Amino acid sequence: MANSTLSKADILPEKEVHVCTNIVKEDDLRSAQLRALKIFADAVSCTYGPMGGYTAYSMKDPNSNLKAIISNYTKDGFTVLKNVDVDKPVEALLKDEIRDICVQVIKKVGDGTTSAVLLSYFIFDGLMRLKDNGVGKRDIIKAFKTIIADGIKEIEANGHVATIDDIFNIALTSLDGNEEIANEIKKIYKKEGMDVFIDVAVSNTTETTWNSYTGMTYDSGYIDPAFINNAKDSTCELENPHIYVFESPIDTPDMIDTVKTIIEKEIVEKNRRGLIQQQNGEDVTVRAQPTVIICPFISRDANSYIDQLINTFNSVEPARRLPLCIVTNIDNMNQYLADIQAMTGAKFIKKYIDHNNLKKDKVANLAPTMKNITSFAGTAKKVIIDALSTRIIDPKMMFEADGETYTEFFNNYLNTLQVTLDKYNETKEELVKIGSLKRRINILKANMVDFYVGGIGISDRDALRDSVEDAVLNCRSAAKEGVGYGGNFEGITAFNKINKKYGDERTKLHEDQEADEKTKYTATVNFAVSAVILNAYADLITLLYKPAFNDNTDIAQKVMAVGLTNKHCPYNVITGEFDGTVLTSIKTEPVMLDAIAKIISLLFNTNQFLVPDARFNIYEQVREDNENMAAQFIQDESENEDEESEPETEVVEEADEETADPAKEDKTTDDSATDDQQK
Repeated sequence: MANSTLSKADILPEKEVHVCTNIVKEDDLRSAQLRALKIFADAVSCTYGPMGGYTAYSMKDPNSNLKAIISNYTKDGFTVLKNVDVDKPVEALLKDEIRDICVQVIKKVGDGTTSAVLLSYFIFDGLMRLKDNGVGKRDIIKAFKTIIADGIKEIEANGHVATIDDIFNIALTSLDGNEEIANEIKKIYKKEGMDVFIDVAVSNTTETTWNSYTGMTYDSGYIDPAFINNAKDSTCELENPHIYVFESPIDTPDMIDTVKTIIEKEIVEKNRRGLIQQQNGEDVTVRAQPTVIICPFISRDANSYIDQLINTFNSVEPARRLPLCIVTNIDNMNQYLADIQAMTGAKFIKKYIDHNNLKKDKVANLAPTMKNITSFAGTAKKVIIDALSTRIIDPKMMFEADGETYTEFFNNYLNTLQVTLDKYNETKEELVKIGSLKRRINILKANMVDFYVGGIGISDRDALRDSVEDAVLNCRSAAKEGVGYGGNFEGITAFNKINKKYGDERTKLHEDQEADEKTKYTATVNFAVSAVILNAYADLITLLYKPAFNDNTDIAQKVMAVGLTNKHCPYNVITGEFDGTVLTSIKTEPVMLDAIAKIISLLFNTNQFLVPDARFNIYEQVREDNENMAAQFIQDESENEDEESEPETEVVEEADEETADPAKEDKTTDDSATDDQQK
């Protein structure tokens, strides 16, 4: 008979070893994402709408991590979001992604950042509920993208051309009813035209003032804050700069060498000569030439050199930095670079595929070399560059010597564009080109205004400046793209229509005996997802209206329904009327929805997260703690129910005994009264 002796290992089960990793699994990741979105939504909701309040925040003392200094006040949702701090890696990353949504909204339409954060949370929460109820993740995202795209088209179709009165109402909406500033913005548009570009800054006085000048403005700024030389306004300001315009992306060794040549010739060499003069005790007559380099974009191959440049600039205080700035993302598909080249008097720096042609053109001085590089530069009186825009003030070819009369060259150039535009308008063809030509003409004709926000103190002026910047950007977008209703009304109108369409489609298919199950399922998913978006908008607008009705949700929802079904315009919480004056850029919600769709799709398609170190992975423990708390709660509730049921039986028994003894009746009554008093 075989030996049947069992070893210790056979008798005792193997002990499970728990290994900590840096992997956050999908369920824990989803919980963290939803938790983070709720944190951010709750934070910005305090400032939401005309009746939202201010948020006070402070900044750290650079010399002490424990001491807070410089208290500020803001009603701007983006400013609140930037100053919210979280201590967990997933939440911190999601904050950056939500901030990117806000940056896109701010850059294009100014207003709507608070709505974007709130809507992100409401939609993500609703889609997660669909997933938890068994709807496929990919089916949800597919339907979500389609419905968002349909909603954007529906909204954009409702826009109309902006008028001066529209500009006032848009500003008034963004400024939560500040008529004084809204009137100032209206005056600017009335005097300078619908093409005006307004830049907002803080005044040193209590007065709000503005002044205008001429030039060209493009919606693209410096590639890195390292080029800032005016720390107060976060701008790079260059007087009488040389402007170099690259026709193509900087993505070949020859193009990179040209950038190096420009910087060496204009900045490094002249700065070196000036330092030598200073060291020799001579008058400094040679200084670095202020220089702007403009191109469509810079490739990764060139980025290593640019990164070195940025690191060098970052090591110097802004006021002492060399006068250089690099601007990218100005697209030549719309001929913007051609306009800059023509107006500044620059010569295009071209890309050469054939190296032999490059050599020939260098010999003929048609391509840049160290000797002739400065001949490719254009000039302007001043260039001001921030993170979002580049302003070229009084370019060389725009004005005569008196600074007021347009040159013959400029008039001819503008006339050529206008004739081409008129031709396209007659035929009603080439709609894309019509829009592009209008924008080019508007940029060339546009005046610029510096708007200085006054106030009693720094905090007062800074808080107002945030709102004025939103209003100005929204007015600019409306003047360019068109006007629609504000207060998220265009969105709820569009998705109400879309939800009804999908609801009718679902009903029809389910009544159709021949319809296959897959088609029915798709229709059901489309209806469910559209309902999530519609409900998210309803929650958003309810949150906006509630303060006007003492936080009564029912009344707020009824008012929203009246505006949607009867009045066909949003309720104005300032005037208390459906007056049709709550306006915004027609692009506000499409820009917001496009950004939200991208981030939510990314969140849904991410199925795990790797934190930097296993020690940072607290998410599994958080889940276990929540599960233990839930189990403990259930157990406590069960025990409480048992305890509550047992005394009832005892009381009945005691009552029976006492009833049998009449002598105890009076005492029982007295004791009961005492017990009632104690309770």
